Amino acid sequence: MCGTCCRGLGEGEVFLYKNDIKTLANHLNLKGKSGLREFTKKYLKIINDTFFWRNPKTKKGKTYRFKTLGFKFTGNDEHCHFLKDNKCTVHKARPFQCRAFPIGWNMLINSLRNFKDYSKRCPALQKSLENQGYFYSKNEIIKWARQEYEMEKNFFIKMKKNDFNIFRVYKFLPNDIANK
Repeated sequence: MCGTCCRGLGEGEVFLYKNDIKTLANHLNLKGKSGLREFTKKYLKIINDTFFWRNPKTKKGKTYRFKTLGFKFTGNDEHCHFLKDNKCTVHKARPFQCRAFPIGWNMLINSLRNFKDYSKRCPALQKSLENQGYFYSKNEIIKWARQEYEMEKNFFIKMKKNDFNIFRVYKFLPNDIANK
């Protein structure tokens, strides 16, 4: 409840997928294509992303670069627009990446070094290293991480099928959406 994970501070991005966007827009009573456009203009930006993909029929894989959507941050501390008094104002409708943090982030669960490094900035993770706080089972953590990976993979495949044109995948995007 410190709100640190809701601040960018050069730490990374909060990626959003179509279901996240629709859920948030609906939660904010922004309906239809015009509501999605309004939400996108106000809260989202296009960001660069990568995904390593190996076609099951081949031996070698490749890292692909493409565009995706993420939250715009605001203020000197790069906080989420929905963070007020260190509380999430859209908590019930928050994106998957926010709901899964930190247990669903592959970068943290696949590397003890990353986990320990990030825990220096996150009181909840620090408590977990001291065996305090809520305990998530190994199966729960793996489930979240797999769910995150499947979302990323499905988005990547959809982008690949659409020649990595984000405007074909997200038809509601305004042409003037801000790039990072």
